[in-house]
Amino acid sequence: MKRIIIPIAVVFVLAICYFACCAAVDKERILPRTSVNGVDIGGMEVQEAVSFLEREADSRRNTAVITVRLGEKEYPVAVGEAIEWDYKSVVEDIQKQTESAYFARGYFLIKSFLTGDIRKAAPVSINEELLETAIKDSGLSDEGTTKQTVYRAEKDCLVFTMGTAGEEADGVKLKEELKSAILSDDYSVIECPVSAGSVDDVELDMIYQEIYKKPENATLDSANNYQIKESVAGIRFDKENARKVLEAAEEGSTVTIEFIREEPKVTTADLEKRLFLDKLATYSTQVRGTANRKDNISLAAEKCDGVILLSGEIFSYNDTVGEQTAETGYKLANATQDGQIVQAYGGGICQVSSTIFAAALYANLDIKERWEHEYVSSYIDAGIDAAVAWDMLDLKICNNKEYPVRIDVDYAEDILTVDIWGTRTDNSAIEIDTQITDDSDGKLSVQTNRKIYSGDKKKMFVEQIAHSTYIN
Repeated sequence: MKRIIIPIAVVFVLAICYFACCAAVDKERILPRTSVNGVDIGGMEVQEAVSFLEREADSRRNTAVITVRLGEKEYPVAVGEAIEWDYKSVVEDIQKQTESAYFARGYFLIKSFLTGDIRKAAPVSINEELLETAIKDSGLSDEGTTKQTVYRAEKDCLVFTMGTAGEEADGVKLKEELKSAILSDDYSVIECPVSAGSVDDVELDMIYQEIYKKPENATLDSANNYQIKESVAGIRFDKENARKVLEAAEEGSTVTIEFIREEPKVTTADLEKRLFLDKLATYSTQVRGTANRKDNISLAAEKCDGVILLSGEIFSYNDTVGEQTAETGYKLANATQDGQIVQAYGGGICQVSSTIFAAALYANLDIKERWEHEYVSSYIDAGIDAAVAWDMLDLKICNNKEYPVRIDVDYAEDILTVDIWGTRTDNSAIEIDTQITDDSDGKLSVQTNRKIYSGDKKKMFVEQIAHSTYIN
């Protein structure tokens, strides 16, 4: 009888223990000795475990490195930042054990104590852009036996070392192999796939822009007390010939492209020797009128005296003499406004602008702006006067020469003289021709032409300068 009772008792005790195990399982918490990717999550709630694993994923990313071998060199590719894991699905699958039938729970609890529950969460997605970045950062993208064409600039030439085509890492295939290894959780060494390399075409247009230097004439530095600013020789090369030579060159060969140097029209030596050497034109007018008028002319002449115009620079009479007010030193004198004689500060300074205009005509300078008076002036012929009014009418003259010019204005003994100094580069002669085109109905119209003769006077160019209309 004892033999029967003992086994029954044992079974009864075991049943009681098993029932106790079933009752001990907390459906809200993960069973003990449960791990995912080596991280223990036993005793945690589902959301707690998911959050914990996601935080631990950062350290896993730091160790997610796949070694890629290319030739005899190995390159570690840190792929961790490109990987995403779905821990939620794994944890929820684990938790199904505790949510199973009541009498099955004890089995899973006992099993967890005996063997544990070890799970692996494989990557579920890969960010391709970040994976490409990882490949680039490893240096693989720059490896290979292909050598691109390089060049260097020497004193008188460009020297090209032509590229040679070899093999290079195949980034597209490598990316696919890395994705396959990541998804299969295989971090063993990968042999880098290679493809035939190619030598890029030489970007000759870009190189030309880099090398090209326009010749610069010697000039004066207005920011440095008009000291001489040295000339610069131009540099270029025959681009089309260079293209043909490079296209015909063999891989690995050396090609030399000679520079073409172009001296500027005005060298430093030229400017030093010929600066303001020639009087290009002179023009004088007789000054009459009140003492105030003469004082105004004297002040305006002083402001214009010695003005230097660099090549291409524009002289503005208004900017030079400034606004005419009592504060700026000008006095009241006769001026015309709407056909009437009025008293105005700076009255008379139009004689200075007119004399400069006339001299500029004979110096063959470019006239950008000029206005006629309402009436024909007493001190200069019709058609070669230049009326000015602050902020309204201006005289603007451009130095169209290759060399600087200087405007000298002298007022002495009632004679106003304008000399324009520069550098004569040809033997052309200038004639100013004024023709009356209308002399009726109380008006006078005058056409101003500039005739430019060649040195031997065999050729003549006529330039229409202005058309003036006066009250007659």
